[in-house]
Order: sequence, then C-alpha cells, then structure tokens
Amino acid sequence: MLGIYVHIPFCESKCNYCAFASFVQKKEIQKKYFKFLIDEINNFNLASDSIVDSIFIGGGTPSCVDVCYIETIMSAIKNKFKILKDAEITIEANPNSLNLEKLKIYRKLGINRLSIGVQSLNNNQLKKIGRMHNKKQVFDALKFAKKAGFENINCDFLLGLENSNYFKIKNMLRKIKNKVTHFSCYMLQVENGTLLEKMCKEKKIVLPDEDKTVKIYEKISNYLQKKKFFRYEISNFAKEGYQCLHNIKYWRRDNYLGFGLSAHSLFNNKRWANASIFDDYFKNKKPYEELLTNQQIIEEIIMLGLRCEIGFNKKQILDLGYDIEKNENFNNLINKNILIEKGDIIKTNPKYYGVSNYIISSIL
Repeated sequence: MLGIYVHIPFCESKCNYCAFASFVQKKEIQKKYFKFLIDEINNFNLASDSIVDSIFIGGGTPSCVDVCYIETIMSAIKNKFKILKDAEITIEANPNSLNLEKLKIYRKLGINRLSIGVQSLNNNQLKKIGRMHNKKQVFDALKFAKKAGFENINCDFLLGLENSNYFKIKNMLRKIKNKVTHFSCYMLQVENGTLLEKMCKEKKIVLPDEDKTVKIYEKISNYLQKKKFFRYEISNFAKEGYQCLHNIKYWRRDNYLGFGLSAHSLFNNKRWANASIFDDYFKNKKPYEELLTNQQIIEEIIMLGLRCEIGFNKKQILDLGYDIEKNENFNNLINKNILIEKGDIIKTNPKYYGVSNYIISSIL
C-alpha cells in the first residue's frame, strides 16, 4: 500500500513559532503553484499502479485556499492512482478558515479525516503565538465538522506556552474530548529564525523551562489515556481504531510519495525531496535524492520505532548487519527498564517518553 502527501504552503499569516515551508502569498503565486503541483502529480511515473490507502493534504493551511484547488488535487490523484475504497484522506485546517459549506465539499470529495490546528483554547495565548483564530471559532469548527459528516477529527495542541500548566491544559482537552477522536500534543520548540525566538530573546514572551513542560506532557499523557485516548506515538493519542494511518506509514517506513513544495518521499528505500523555495520548485530542482544505505535504514528503524508504541524488531536490524545486543548503552537501558524487551521487539518504557531524544541518541 502507498501513502500520498500533498503540501499546500499557503497561510493567512505566519505563526510566530512556525519554521515550516509556509508563506503568505498573493493569488497569482497560488495559481501558478497549483498548476505546477497538478503537473507534478500528472507526470509522475513511479508506482502509479500501487494502491493508495492514505492521502494527507497538509501545509501550511490547506483550508485557507479556494476549495477549487482541493477539488483539482483530489481529481488528479484519483486519475493517476488506484485509491482504496475506504482510504484515509486527511486535510489540515485552521478553525477560522472553516465553514459548513466548505466542509461539506471536502466530504463530497472523499476527505474523511480532519486535522484542526487548535494549539490552545486561551485567547491570550493564541494571540501571543500569532494564531488568527479564537476559542469560539474552535467550537464553531467542531460543530460544522459534525454537521458535514466528519467522524474522524484530530485537534493539535501545543504544550509549553506562556502561562500554561497541567490543570489549564487538561481543562481545555476536557471541553472537547467528546467531540474528537484524536489529539496531537506537541511540546513547543523555539526554532531558529522564528519570530518566537526573537520574542524570547527580547523577553516579550516567557516560556516554561523544558523540565516543567516534560512534566506537563507526562501528566497530560496519563489524563488522555484514562479517557481512552490510546498513545500510539509520543505526541499522538487516539480512540480505538482512529490512529492516523498516514503518519503510521512514516514511522513504519512504508512507501509514501510527497508532492508540492518541500515534500519528501520514500519508495523502496530511496528517499528524495522537493525544493523548499518556489523558484527552485518551479525549476524542478531536487535538494537531494539518495538510495539509503543499510546504516541509514538501521538508524531510521531504531529512531522511529522507539517513538512509537510498536517499537522496533531487533532481528530486522540484525538482518541488516547490526547486532544491537553488542551496544553497551542499549544493554544498560534494558537493565534499567528504560527500554522494554519482549521477544525480538524493543520499545521505550512509556514512563520515559519525555526524554526519548536522549534515549535514541545514546543508542545511535
């Protein structure tokens, strides 16, 4: 099975923390971009006979562009690829750019999963990080989504915002947990070159330290799991049967194709990326294209597996030439119960998800 990702790099405004390939652009650039994007899909030759079981339209903010572009994208994919009848098809959206009419059109196009960038239900926090929506628009969007027929709905939240604590975040999640099937809870990262970095340096915003944010994350994880939102990846929690199939492809290293600005692809252990600058993308320049070595594959299997509930199979990496049992750090982590061994499967002890980066780097 094959996954398809389509990147729409346009936003109504740039969030203060955003380091992704997203831009506020005029309609003329959008028109040129979507024409090139459709040509990219139409002209793609590899794997056109593969069956697609997941499509993810991300960004940027896909919901901020004219719905006709979404229609054109879906039409191009359906004409080019074989789509599984019950394929998971996701679109990312912001609350302020959703309405009932638009959501009904999405459903008619076959889109059956909605991922809403909520981040917070505190209007002051939203304003401080440059979000354009408010608390009321979040609840309006969820109401419209239900009316349009969406049952599979994710909401993104940021942990580590100014003036945040466990009780405030738990109260936010409590208010909408019965309206959604999935939560993605990310720890806020201050990326280089962002407005948020500048604000932090100038003391215009004061964020909690990393240790406090990790503790908040651990408590939120426990709360969500008590409410039957199963944690299947460090930042992702889903009701039974509502895990994001597309993201699981990334973590399992399944085949997926990326179309659009800065999109990445992995097919039969070959990885490539599109340019992240419009001029280079329009010239079809590829920043890199490589056939992964065994060493790279091993590292990806370990890194991605330890972020997920599924873990990784030590026999799989042994077949690739690496006996992890000869790694002293690995054995120490097993002995300390930081890593859990069940047969050939190695998993991170959920108690230590908050320091997973340290665990992974100590093995690699």
